[in-house]
Formats: sequence, structure tokens, C-alpha cells
Amino acid sequence: MAMRLSIVFGLGCVLFSFISVVDGLPELSAFSKVVLLSETVRTNAVLSIIDCLDTANLSVTSQVISVDPMSPCGNCFNIFQHKTGFQLEYRAGIDTLSHSAAPSYLMSVSCSNTVDTPLVEVMEVRIVPNSPPYFNASGRNVSMSVSSSTPAGSVLYLVQAVDDEGEDIIYSMSVIPVTSSSHYQIDKYTGKITTKVDLRSECRGDVTMVVTISDGHSSVGPLVLSVIVTDPNAPPLASNLDVIVQIPETSTGVVYEILSADGNGDAVMLSWSSSGAAQFELNATAFNILASGQLDYEVVSQRVTDFIIQLTDGYCVSPVYTLTLQVTDVNEAPEITPTEVHLQLCEGKVEFNPGLRITDDYSDQHLWSISNATQDESGHFGIDQDTGLLRTLLDYDVDSGLMVSDRTIVVQVTDKGGLTATAIVNVTFVDCNDNAPVFESPFYTAAATECTPPGSNVVTVHAYDNDTSHQQNNVIHYSGTGGSVYVNASGHVIVAQPMPAGTVVTFLVYAYDRGQTPGPLKSINPTVVSVRFTPCPPIRTTTTTTTQQPIITTAALTTEVVPKKNDNTAWIVLAALLGTFFLGLLGYMLWRYGGRCLRAFSEVSCDNSWCNPKLRTRVVKIKSQTPAVVESIYDEIQEPAEPPGPGFLFGFWKERYPNDDFKYQPDRRRLPTPGDMEEHYPHTIDPVEEPANVQDPEVVGKHKRHCLVM
Repeated sequence: MAMRLSIVFGLGCVLFSFISVVDGLPELSAFSKVVLLSETVRTNAVLSIIDCLDTANLSVTSQVISVDPMSPCGNCFNIFQHKTGFQLEYRAGIDTLSHSAAPSYLMSVSCSNTVDTPLVEVMEVRIVPNSPPYFNASGRNVSMSVSSSTPAGSVLYLVQAVDDEGEDIIYSMSVIPVTSSSHYQIDKYTGKITTKVDLRSECRGDVTMVVTISDGHSSVGPLVLSVIVTDPNAPPLASNLDVIVQIPETSTGVVYEILSADGNGDAVMLSWSSSGAAQFELNATAFNILASGQLDYEVVSQRVTDFIIQLTDGYCVSPVYTLTLQVTDVNEAPEITPTEVHLQLCEGKVEFNPGLRITDDYSDQHLWSISNATQDESGHFGIDQDTGLLRTLLDYDVDSGLMVSDRTIVVQVTDKGGLTATAIVNVTFVDCNDNAPVFESPFYTAAATECTPPGSNVVTVHAYDNDTSHQQNNVIHYSGTGGSVYVNASGHVIVAQPMPAGTVVTFLVYAYDRGQTPGPLKSINPTVVSVRFTPCPPIRTTTTTTTQQPIITTAALTTEVVPKKNDNTAWIVLAALLGTFFLGLLGYMLWRYGGRCLRAFSEVSCDNSWCNPKLRTRVVKIKSQTPAVVESIYDEIQEPAEPPGPGFLFGFWKERYPNDDFKYQPDRRRLPTPGDMEEHYPHTIDPVEEPANVQDPEVVGKHKRHCLVM
């Protein structure tokens, strides 16, 4: 039984082997399972050769499937195909290897053809940490001494260090204090420390040098080297600097001396700079400061000067010193500029600035006064002791002639030290426009007629001014209007348009002067001008010889046409209008209340000349003891757009006068109310409609004419 099983197992193995050979599975061979890689590598490196084969000679590929961990350099590894096969490489410059961050990387590497399942193997790349360099000295602290006479270029110490990996070691050094850094140096490749200057320039007794080494990957240190300088050089010192010195503004010449000393007896030199005004100079040889000119405390920019000073013996430099010079004030007599002024002022009670300026010590206090008290016994002037403003103590008036125009005032200023200065103020008071015009009368009345020609002067207003003629202070002009009546600049009350009798035009008139300083004045109170219009006076006519015109008879009325006279035109037109009005009113009364008159007028036909618009005339007869002058007026009657309404309504809304003012315009289409009848008097002629039975037999079928009885 056991033999049978062995035979079967053997046949199975043979069959499996046969099938495997036939399929051609991929194989991985000849690769390292573990690879070492130094963290200091900075170039590309081949880590392992990988044989990826296929028994059936199919095309194969090999690649890195995954890397763990990916940081910091998981992308630094890759498989590349070469003539000899595949090789795993480290690619430098992608990321940085760090043993502390990732000591090893596990990579899944595959070998596959295009048919079978890929064969995957795991390999490890171990990161080998860098070995830092180290000092050969037995300790990290080294003490030594050096003489101050050591010349420049002398070797003070040799620092020794080793790197087990044979990498180059770089040396670096810092010096304490920093002011001594320029005295020493270290060779970065050999570790040799040398002097750069004569150690007489080393002004300290001890210096500390701190040395570190590095192989480019790791830094090691410090190695501390304590150097004692024997008998060091001492820098010069100053005993009276770093102070503030006050210099009176009256000082001249040398104002300050600098005291210095050197402990080794070396010669001392001085360097300096200053800020502020250039009123001081420092003598670097004599070690003193001089005033370069007249000091002036009142010039703010010259009050403070700051010096920065440093001493040296050629090797050692002293600390930086400061010196501040402050110019102090010395009381000086004040000065007034200008010393004399001329002013022209308006009369009256005024305060004025003479325009004087004080030049004196800074922040000094001053009091103003008038020094010529004997010349001003009347006490006309005063002065503000703090501001110096002058003022008149009364209403200074030169119009009356009681006060002189020209005055001289001597003003004086005194400082807090009792020193004084004076100036002369010449004042000329001139007549200024300080009196407004005043009317001689508060009321002016005048009369005019309806016939007064436009432009007529009916009355003249007059005002007076108490100023003199200086700058036209008493030249007066007038202004005021009442619409149809106004006053011109000369004060003449002019009729611009005659008004109906009974009209009274009242308005205010103001007077203005033409003064220039401080300006023109207007009268405080106006005058009232009242002009009453009366009827025209009767016309006296004389007998004249005229050429008779043809006589035209219309409706039993005879009109004699005579030539028009230019001198009586206005009166004739007014009389004709009044006659027409009364004739119309009489016709209206007869038509409305007289039956006989109605029958008589009903016989009137439009065929006669009364209704003919070319022949109809209005007749006005003027009765007097002298021969009558008749003017014929021909008016063509225009056909109305629509028949007029009732007679008592026609013309109701016509204005009494052409220049009536209506606050609200009336509605002329509505019936009047009793209130309207009381407020308006219809100065119009009411027309009378033609009776319905009157027709013109010659114009039958034509538009009906309306005959008006005047």
C-alpha cells in the first residue's frame, strides 16, 4: 500500500513539474535580501542586481511595488533595466536620508511576465548612521596665556580632530568679546589659530575662543579656549565727557576743554562728530571747543549741540563719549521794528494794531505803554499793555473840526529785566463814512392827473449827510418805486404811467451815500412818497376852419366827419368812449322797459347803413360855448364766435382797470354771485341781441347778422 502511494506521489510530482515547465513561470534570483546604505551618501548608488527570468523565455519586467515607510526618502529607490538585467538603485537629490527619521526601508519587488501572476519578494534597505568627528584633546576646555607683545601672524593654538569615516573636517571659531573678533582667526581645514594684529591692540586681559568641527553631516563642539593676555594695553580715557554743559549766549572763544589720559603713556588722538547747528568747533589737537560765532539763544536751532567723541592711542579705542552743549539765555534789551510807522485811520472810536514787532530774548515778558503822556493830556489814546493794540478813548471826530487829523504817539515796551525800547506811531484820522443820509421830511406828497405825460417830475425828495465830501461820503442817490411812479437817482419823483383819477400811489424811498470807507450807507429810515391822480383839466378849444366831409345818415343819426386834430386826440377818444357807453345804456333800458321803443327798433333792418360795418360810426358831440370838434371813429364789427349771453352777464368779468391785480383769476364762465356784484362794477357796455323777426330780405339764406343798437 505504501509503495502504491509513493508511486502515485512521484507521478504527480513529475506531472506538476511538466506543467510548470510548459507554463514558463517567472523567477527571481540573485538579489540581496538586505542592503546597507549610509545616510551620508550624496550620489546615485546601485544597491542590488535582480535576476528576473521566465522559463518559457517570455518578456519580463521588475519594479518596486511599495516602500515602507514613504518618509522621508521612500521615493529615493527604483529598479532600472540594464544589459545584465535589472538593478535596484538609490537616486540622490530626491529626498534626504536620515537614520534618526527612518533607520530602514522595506520594499516589495516584483518580477512578472505578461501572462502569469507576478512573483513578489521583500527586501530591506538599512540606513547606516554617520559617525561624527571628534576632538583629539583630552578635554573640551583649554586654558592658555599669551603676551601682549605677540606680533601679528603668530600661532596661538592648533585644534586637532578625527573622523572615523575619513571625511573632511571643517573648523570654525567665534571670539568673545565680539570687539576682539578681528584680532584672531582659525584655518577651517587645519584648525590652526593665529593672531591677525599685534596684541598691543588687544585691550582686554582675557579672550575666549569657541571652536566647533563638522564633517558636513554632523557638527561637534564646542572646544572652549580661554586665553589670558599678560600686561594688556589700556585704552585712553576722558574724565569730563558724557556730560551736559550750559554755555551763556554771550560767550566767545574757547567754551570747553576735554581732559584725557592714557595708562601706558601713549599719545592720545581724538575723533568726533556733531549734530545741531555749526556754532561750535572742536579742536582735535588742543582738545578744546570754541564758539565759531556770536551765540544766540533766540535762534532755536542753535540752542543745543551734541558731540560724539572717541579717544585712541593707536591700538586701543576708548568707549564712545557724548558731550551736550546748551546755549543759555542772557537778558538783552528789546528791539521794536519798525521804529516809526505812519497809519491812516477812520475817525470814530476804534482799536488798531500799529504793526510793531518785538525782537528780544526767547520767552521774555513785555509790557506796552504810551511814553508821551505830556503830549496826550486830553487822554485821547490808550494801549493794551499785553498786546500793544492802540485805541481811541473817545469818539474821535474830525467832521466837526474840533479835533486835529494828525497825531503822534510814542509807544514803549519794557521786558522783565527792566530794559526798554520805543517807537513812534504817526496817525492821520480821515473822515470816514460814519453818518447815514437823513431825509429832510418823512413824507412827500404830490398830485398828478390822468393826462400827466410819462416822465414828468411831480415832486423832489431830499436828504442830507453830515459827512464831508472825502471819498464821496456825502454824495447821495435815491431809490424807490411804486410801479407807475418811481424816484430816480437824483430824487425826482417821476410818473412812468398815468393812472385813473382817484388812484393814489404810495411807496418808500431810501437814500444812499457813495462813501468808500468802510462802504456806502443806507438811510436808517425811508421817506414816504404819495402821489394822487386827479381827472384831466377841461379842454379849452378854439374856432378852427376845417374841410367838411360827406355826411352819412344812419338810423336817424347824422355823423359829420372832420379831420383829426393831433392836439385833442386823447380827449376826443375819451369823450367818444363815454358817449358810446351812455348811448348803449340808454338803448338797453329802452329795449328792456319801453314797448314803444322795442317796436320802433324792431323795424330796424341790417340793410341800412347802421348795421353796415364799413359805414357805422360812433358819434360824440361835445357841447360848449365854442364851436364843437367832432371826431369820427370807424370800427368794423367782427362777427362773434357765438351769440352773447344775457345782457346783464356780458362783460361782467372785464377788469375795471388794465393793471388790476387778482390774487386768483376769476372763472369767467360761471354766473356772478352777489358778492361778485358788490366787489366789481361793470364799466362795460351791455349788448342787446337783435330781435328774432328782423331779417334782411336781400340776404335770405345767408348767416344771420346781429344788429347792435348803440
